[in-house]
Amino acid sequence: MNRGFAARVRRQWPALAAAVAAGLTFVISGIIRGTYPFGDGPRSTNDLGQQFVPMYAHYRDMLTGHGVGDLFFNWSGGFGVPFLGDFMAYVGSTLSWIVLLFPRDHIDLALFGVDVFAIGLAAGAMTAYLRRLRPGPAWIAVVAGISYGACGWAIDDAAYMSVWLNGLVAFPIICLLCEWILSRRSTVSLLVTPFVVALLWTSHFYTVYMATIGAAIVVVARILAYDGHVSWRDRLTGGLRCIVAVGIGIGLAAPFLLPTFRIVQAARPSPDAAFTPISMIDFLARLLPGSEGVGATPGLAVGTVLLLLAVSFPFNRAIPGRERIVWSAAVALTVLSMQIDFTHDVWHGFDTPNGSQYRQAFIVSGLLVILGWQSAAAGLRTALSVAAPVGIVLVLYAVMWNVRTTTTTTRIVVPLLIVIAVGAWLASRRPDRIRQVAVALLVGAVVAEVSVSSAAIDAQRSKILSAKAPWGDQHTAIRGLVESADDWPTYRAAPGADQTVNDPMLMGGQGPQYYSSTIPDRVSQQLLDLGFGYSSYGRATIDPQNPVVDAAFAIRNRVVVGDDDIPKLETYDAPPLVTVRPVKAFTSSDPGPFGVQETALGADVYTMPKVLGEKDPDATVSDRRGGLTITPTPGATRPVETTLHATCTPGSEIWFAAPTYVGDVLVDGRDWVTNLAPTAKSPGIYSGAPMLRIGTAGADGKVDVTLRLAARTKLPSSPIGCLHKDRLDAAVAKLSASKASAVDVGGHSIHVRLQPGDAAAVVIAVVRIDGWRCSVDGKAGRNPGTRGGLLAVAAPAGASEVSCAYRPVGARMGLAIGGLALLGLLAIAGVLALRRRGVQTDR
Repeated sequence: MNRGFAARVRRQWPALAAAVAAGLTFVISGIIRGTYPFGDGPRSTNDLGQQFVPMYAHYRDMLTGHGVGDLFFNWSGGFGVPFLGDFMAYVGSTLSWIVLLFPRDHIDLALFGVDVFAIGLAAGAMTAYLRRLRPGPAWIAVVAGISYGACGWAIDDAAYMSVWLNGLVAFPIICLLCEWILSRRSTVSLLVTPFVVALLWTSHFYTVYMATIGAAIVVVARILAYDGHVSWRDRLTGGLRCIVAVGIGIGLAAPFLLPTFRIVQAARPSPDAAFTPISMIDFLARLLPGSEGVGATPGLAVGTVLLLLAVSFPFNRAIPGRERIVWSAAVALTVLSMQIDFTHDVWHGFDTPNGSQYRQAFIVSGLLVILGWQSAAAGLRTALSVAAPVGIVLVLYAVMWNVRTTTTTTRIVVPLLIVIAVGAWLASRRPDRIRQVAVALLVGAVVAEVSVSSAAIDAQRSKILSAKAPWGDQHTAIRGLVESADDWPTYRAAPGADQTVNDPMLMGGQGPQYYSSTIPDRVSQQLLDLGFGYSSYGRATIDPQNPVVDAAFAIRNRVVVGDDDIPKLETYDAPPLVTVRPVKAFTSSDPGPFGVQETALGADVYTMPKVLGEKDPDATVSDRRGGLTITPTPGATRPVETTLHATCTPGSEIWFAAPTYVGDVLVDGRDWVTNLAPTAKSPGIYSGAPMLRIGTAGADGKVDVTLRLAARTKLPSSPIGCLHKDRLDAAVAKLSASKASAVDVGGHSIHVRLQPGDAAAVVIAVVRIDGWRCSVDGKAGRNPGTRGGLLAVAAPAGASEVSCAYRPVGARMGLAIGGLALLGLLAIAGVLALRRRGVQTDR
């Protein structure tokens, strides 16, 4: 057994070495940059800080039993939203268990560990595949694995979108599984492959879908490149076996995939994006190491050495002509497919993204590594096979010298690595000791190149994308306040959004803030209608901190961070999470968010005054076509100030609602507050401002709202609302008195016990979406109704219990498909067992 173990170690050491070295290059790049956890520089770039870190924190809470919610539902953000879509889109990685190895206040370090392990796993998997594909020098396989695991796409595009790295891992693994099947060395491959594929597809279906397409390209190339000793029957049956095994694996993942697809279909849409191919110069420039062009260009770089080897492939006569033609055509067509509209749509599941239009670039990187390995494994035996790639890469280097994606690191490392690579080739013909020194130098140079290239990419990207600071004293202080105010499920405690848009998941509590590409459109639109601000087309919400919204959604405590940066806990009077209301619903006739808030609360608390513009020589205000239009006078000094006038009940709070207004508002008569900054993206489409408290009406009831703007703008017809605090207090008191006897909230369910009485409506302060089913006194479940967007259940006279549960739409169909896939796999296992028994009987 010891000998067998030693033999396995000897076989697998190249994959292990590649995995360790690739992960190490990512660590070294962080040390060079001085970013977390090796310095004060923040590492949580863009979505890593805004989405992944908070969602992993919530996921960790869920796993440890400290969170509110489960795999189906998340009670923390957005007043209650589905979680399965976020799990599949953000945290459903095969490596997400790593969060359990770190304390919660080191969640940023856990995500760093996920990235390191994923890059290492991708490198190791690619090395293992290459060694099965074709025998060759182990050290070259290690170099190839490192070059793939830490390729330009992995560092520039995926390292801050951690879950994308699952696609990087999946590509070589699926290729390895299909190679195992094609070799027909074991029938076990048909039984193992579906389970591995299912695990990969539930890790991140989006990039793993791309990885599956990439693996299909590799399998087709393998089938076409076989020599005449392999019959077409064996080729086609091998390919069919691979298709069946992968298809069953995807079917096994259907219980997760199908509900997720339905969640994505119901998510907040973004405007249709038209794909615009970039120039081939910009495209090919990303083949060079150290180049950076996040979101706009494809990260194709696999290092100078592997690029040289890949380019040498068509010129290497040691490789049969059929293989050179097939594999070169496969790479060329794959590259071309990234620049054609239809094939671009295929790569992205017929949903062109609004950013990062070349998310499939890692497939090209993988194909280049495969070509480079095959050329190196066959041996570079002629001067042409060395001179041609050196010349081509030098021409590419010269042409791309001043392209915007090229960095100083690129200009230094490319010629240096060419010299070292050519020197290593020359040394390969010398005595063993010289050859060994040259190999060690080349491997070290590749590791160094990858490390400094990664650091250069991160440095350049940080000039474009901002980053969030890791967990610190402020996080701890806010979380402590939230925990001290915990009264769930009776009331909500909102942590605010001092650190991220997803602070409720990061800090704890049950606030309204939420940012996700899977946010239900119904939730997003309801919050926007209530006066919430937003960014990312409504996928990220901004709390208006409005007392009517707080009352409607049971927010009793909120953490507020003032100008002194010291978090404080504010407490308000609020009704509980579940209220019992009259059968007849109150519907407000007030326009805009003011009326939506009143309907959700069930009471009339606003007065809508007539708004008039000031006679101002610098601007004119006209009231027509359903809104107020403010037009600066030509020649007036910008920005201009103008005032809106209205009359409210003395003492009432004045609120201003103009989500698309770009400019400032004077608050409390002394402080200018930006409604939307001039740099805001596409006001009304991409971004919108939350309702804003202006002040309090004086004794004479006159209200002046002063605006400062630089360009013509249009406001809603009724942008000002007068909130009567006495009416709000009375509504809160009435709802508080009507609370249920007891409320028990589960992971994705809520159980309410009532005091038997007259017929009523049980209203739960969560936005109603598809998937909720409710029952009264244990009777058959039915779809709940809604009160101002809130989930509502009609309870007949004498009812004592109301129970509601959320189940993702498509869950039953997904389970059915998964069951059929499992039956298919069992049938295959049975057939294989019978065939094996028959063979043994014949013997």
